[in-house]
Amino acid sequence: MTLSTTRTTAALLAALLVLATVGGAFAVGGAAAVPDARITVGEVGTSPSDPTVGERTALNVTVSNSGGSDAAANVTEVRVRNADGDVLDSVSGVGALSAGDSLDATLWTTFEEPGAERLTVEAVANQSTSGELVTVSRDAVIEVLPTDVALDLRTRALDPEDLQSDDEGEASTGDLGVGGIQGIFGGGGGLDTGEGDESAPPVADSPVEVTVVNTGTTTADRVSLRAVGTAVDAGDGDSEAATETVSVGPFVVEDIAPGEERRVIVDLGPLDRRSNVTVTAAFRADTDDLGDGTDRAATSTVTYPVREATPTVTDATVREVGDGAVVVDANLGNAGSAEMTGAVVSVGDAPGVEPTPTGEEYFVGSLGASDFVGFDLSTAVNASVADEIPIRVTYTERGVRYTETLTVAAPEPDDDAESGGALGRIGTGGVGAAGAVASGLALVGLAGAVGVAVRTGRIGGSTGRRRDGSAP
Repeated sequence: MTLSTTRTTAALLAALLVLATVGGAFAVGGAAAVPDARITVGEVGTSPSDPTVGERTALNVTVSNSGGSDAAANVTEVRVRNADGDVLDSVSGVGALSAGDSLDATLWTTFEEPGAERLTVEAVANQSTSGELVTVSRDAVIEVLPTDVALDLRTRALDPEDLQSDDEGEASTGDLGVGGIQGIFGGGGGLDTGEGDESAPPVADSPVEVTVVNTGTTTADRVSLRAVGTAVDAGDGDSEAATETVSVGPFVVEDIAPGEERRVIVDLGPLDRRSNVTVTAAFRADTDDLGDGTDRAATSTVTYPVREATPTVTDATVREVGDGAVVVDANLGNAGSAEMTGAVVSVGDAPGVEPTPTGEEYFVGSLGASDFVGFDLSTAVNASVADEIPIRVTYTERGVRYTETLTVAAPEPDDDAESGGALGRIGTGGVGAAGAVASGLALVGLAGAVGVAVRTGRIGGSTGRRRDGSAP
């Protein structure tokens, strides 16, 4: 019994001599001793937060001395190792820590491959009480992104008035409904830096808002903008107009970091025709996968100016007046939001339809938004050939001349004409069927049948009047 008690007591005493190792403390007298300075390494942060391959990355480390420590400590070194144990970077003489204090250190590294990268951060401290070194460590897993060099380009056509405020003509980019406009390039104003006479409005004949967004994972540098416009065929037969171009730039924009954007105004200068404008952003990135800093480009196309007037023909009737002649009586309306000026209507060329001779067009004049004016046009129609009568509308909006062609329904051919019965009623002086066909006109509806236009809707809220002067 005495032997058993003695053995139990000896086992307990041996167990009490074993001390747990805490935070990398050194062994004392063959057993692990608890360090007087209780040093810890906090979470490891990176800058940038999403590092990419080949990008120099900062590792932000916080080293602390617990408030319950029995001693102060002098942090002699902080280092970082990779998964193979190689030291990637280190910093010495970091500083002293009293109980409850902490300090920050920054280490630098780069990553060669994308994916999860395991690192180990170590802090070495000298205890003030014993002079012994305490080494603590913390593992960190960094997600490394592949290098992606990409810009997104967005364009929006503006009116010069969008750059003006309602008060005293002062510049007000806030009127654009967006913020962050960095400047105006091209045109008569050049780059508007916001310096100098703040009351002077920016000069822009044909402004286009350009937003450049860095959607990649690395900085796009040496960014420049160029705009090239090709005139749109106005539909007036002037094929040479489509070869006319406008070119402005290049204009230098600041470097753009990942996730950031730049907004600028590019002025295309004076334009007298509607144009398809392609804006190109050229840029470089020295850390991309190609590693050669080659120029890259992003493009966006916008039509300038935006056409906001919308001509439409309503309440149209087609009256036959004899000998193949018809009269189109209708309203020209503006279903858009911008004013049409200098509007002229005429009959266009089509199979079986005689176009309006030059100089005999119907001048309508100006049409505000939701306004309409009556008109009538005379033409000759071969009803056996023509299904529609083209109505050609030419007008000016924001200094640009446009031509659009709308249609109304042609008169239906008479059944008797197809059987030859109507041809007998044509005659004067015994004109037979052969003579009528040779004339190129099939006379139908001598009693004055009515052809209804394709579009019969009326624009609401208009103050226009019909051709006879009556209110709509």
